[in-house]
Amino acid sequence: MLRLQWYYILLMVLVIFFLAKPATTFADIGSGPVSCTQSGSVNNINSLNFGVVDPLSSSATTSTTLNYECKGSEGRDSTARICYTFGPLNSNRHYELLGPSNSLLAFSLFSDPNFTKPITDDEPLQLILTRSNNTTITGSITVYAQVVAGQTKLIAGNYALQNQVVMTVNSIEGRRAPANCIAVDNSTSTYEFPYDSKASVNAYCAVTTTGALNLGRVAATTTPISGTASNLINVNCTNETSYNIGLAPAAYKGVVNNNGVGAMRGTRGDIDVVHYQLQSNESGTVWGNNGNTYATLTNGVAGQGNGTSQTHTVYVTVPNTDVKPDVYSDIVTINVNY
Repeated sequence: MLRLQWYYILLMVLVIFFLAKPATTFADIGSGPVSCTQSGSVNNINSLNFGVVDPLSSSATTSTTLNYECKGSEGRDSTARICYTFGPLNSNRHYELLGPSNSLLAFSLFSDPNFTKPITDDEPLQLILTRSNNTTITGSITVYAQVVAGQTKLIAGNYALQNQVVMTVNSIEGRRAPANCIAVDNSTSTYEFPYDSKASVNAYCAVTTTGALNLGRVAATTTPISGTASNLINVNCTNETSYNIGLAPAAYKGVVNNNGVGAMRGTRGDIDVVHYQLQSNESGTVWGNNGNTYATLTNGVAGQGNGTSQTHTVYVTVPNTDVKPDVYSDIVTINVNY
């Protein structure tokens, strides 16, 4: 009897616990015939995470979903227009993430995956629900986000924002939805909950060249000649990104010279060559490639990115052109360390 009595008491405790489990409450949002719950995390929005953004390239995109759970009034049909607006817009009607040195990364929110319908205070993200009796409906709606193009001044680092989503429930009896998001009783028809958005901008550089350093047609002589190519190298780096450019002529007879000395070959290969020296200014400062990092490259040309293309001029000295007439050329590799 004693064992049966303990079993009975334990069973009663389990039953009481199950019956005492709190139920989801409604009528938190919406004073009309359709109400939506704000309990728990049903209305939370996952982070808008753009990942790594390259401000010098195309615009990054992302998306996330908002969950909802709504209930109609008992005994009759009812329809609701549910609207979502997001935190404050700047003067250009964009949202902003805060980054290093108060740098701001602007993005836009959209209600469609083609990024053609911006979400604003006047044009919120919205959906229409029709309910019969007191049935409950749960679901989700997607919000799409895109980084605004042309933000080349962004500084490398992490960007983040915590802001608010405002949910408005405007409902009426019947199956014809309210014409807009303006609820009858604003004091009980709106609810705010937070959302996070984040992105990171990595240091990045892009390099292009404009043609070649062409010494033109010269006479065969032992007298040194020189040449220059203005704006030959163009480097575009993210704002405040330090960079160091190294120039590496092609190997000559299997040997790579890290001090900017190379050999232009004729049409017969290494039989006839024209040696040359690369320089970073008219004074003859050697421009080479004696390191493979920003810090170890000591004979390169350094600069700091500002989000726009920065030009660099290359100088060259040829100590001797006393070779057979021919067309001589070489390929120089540009290394940008940042």
